[in-house]
Amino acid sequence: MNAARQFPDTLEAQLQALERDEEVLGYTAAREALFHDPARPLYHLSPPGKFMNDPNGLCQWGGRYHLFYQFHPAGMEPGGFKSPSVGISWGHAVSDDLVNWRDLPIALHPAGGERSCFSGQTLVEDERVIAMYHGLFAGNAIATASDPLLLNWERHPNNPVIPGETDPEDVGTCVAPGGEYLVFDPCIWKEEDGYYALSGAYMQGSHGGTRSVDCRGVDHIFHSKDLSRWEWLGPMVADEVLAEAGEDMAVPNFWPIGNGRHLLLVYSHKRAGRYYIGHYDRETHRFTPETHGRMNYGPWALGSLHAPSATIDDSGRYLGIFNVKEGREHRGWNDVMTLPRHYWLAQDDTLRMAPVPELEALRYDEQSRGPLEIPANDELPLEGMGGQAIEIEAIIDSGDALEFGLNVLRSPDGAEQTRVSWYPWQFGRRANPGWLQIDPSRSSLAADVHPRPAETGPLTLAGGEALHLRIFIDRSIIEVFANERQCLTLRVYPQRADSRGISLFARGRPVQLRSLKVWQMRSVWPELKGREGQ
Repeated sequence: MNAARQFPDTLEAQLQALERDEEVLGYTAAREALFHDPARPLYHLSPPGKFMNDPNGLCQWGGRYHLFYQFHPAGMEPGGFKSPSVGISWGHAVSDDLVNWRDLPIALHPAGGERSCFSGQTLVEDERVIAMYHGLFAGNAIATASDPLLLNWERHPNNPVIPGETDPEDVGTCVAPGGEYLVFDPCIWKEEDGYYALSGAYMQGSHGGTRSVDCRGVDHIFHSKDLSRWEWLGPMVADEVLAEAGEDMAVPNFWPIGNGRHLLLVYSHKRAGRYYIGHYDRETHRFTPETHGRMNYGPWALGSLHAPSATIDDSGRYLGIFNVKEGREHRGWNDVMTLPRHYWLAQDDTLRMAPVPELEALRYDEQSRGPLEIPANDELPLEGMGGQAIEIEAIIDSGDALEFGLNVLRSPDGAEQTRVSWYPWQFGRRANPGWLQIDPSRSSLAADVHPRPAETGPLTLAGGEALHLRIFIDRSIIEVFANERQCLTLRVYPQRADSRGISLFARGRPVQLRSLKVWQMRSVWPELKGREGQ
């Protein structure tokens, strides 16, 4: 168990114990101390200070949603610790609705030969939840919990159940009969003949961000009947064609998504969040990707959308969540989580995505505009509309403009603004599929914000199809969903308090705005309730 701490077994007793728990009270105090930071989001999950990284083990248990995440209690301050790879634990948050989150005590601290509890995922069974994670310098390990709030975790006596190297200079490698494979961040699921787990990341070289970039991504599959003894079955999937050289397949999440297919969400240390859709053969235990796509389109090794965690909830939805990396100097806390996303397949087996509808409960003070014409080569400010924690829904006819969209988080003089736009074509009429972008080049006047190119992803609109945007702005994070086919994510840091406006624009030719709605969004954090409507 975790450091001899033991919580009661009943829900009512656990809730009462949490009201007095020193760790949870410390998180509340830490959040209150950070309320003045204008980058703290109102309705996204953020850490209670210190260091947050990969989301882990997203699951639904007893009707509640649990999210774990890489968390370092010492933080990232100079002198806090020597390496962010040492001392990582599993932070823990719980929600009844995927919207309102509550801090819980750390679920897993490093134990035994582990230097850190790195990433992994969970499997929900009728009587328990199984967490499988990577114990740094030890291997892949298992812990189980069955209490109502998943506060009491028991580690498997045979940990690490899939051993790896213990040499810090050769992290995670181990040799198996017939070849060499990496033991790294795992995921776990169950079939009729027992448990299966993915592990690995790359083979034959190094991944992006280190030395050369010549590796191939690979995830190895293991089988166990009892969680104790695991057999290596070889690579479940290796990418030699679809991804770039130097991209690994870390932090895998592997679940069925319908139409007889599986969706594999992974993290590339070179290009960040990405996915595969394809067929999984339960006889051979091999996955054959049909398509590959990206969740992140940022620069090499600096992508904003980081690692995923995913689950199938009680209603059958494939849910995913990512952490989003900082774009400014460290200020005592780092990273936020995306809004939970629902993924599904269209009839043509292409991926669809949308924010979970539970978020609509945060809306208030609706304002609307339209229909109206957006003039060519001009900017149309929307007087009296805006905010720094809002949702925008806009439907715009594509027409023949060269580019059109919105400027958000805009100061009255335009010195600060973030551009959200769509390019119908580039380099010749309809020669390219069309591109959605978030351009942060004028997002902030702050000196400690790192400049970066626009986040730009492909989005094709059919003839006559309007651009349908849902834009979630939460002070330092923007998530843009378009036509249920694309989502872009970026961190921005407006310095001015009056950078809250919205304007419309079009280049080349005018376009028609069918409708635009703006909602203020309520805070899910008590200490930030006073920031609502700003």
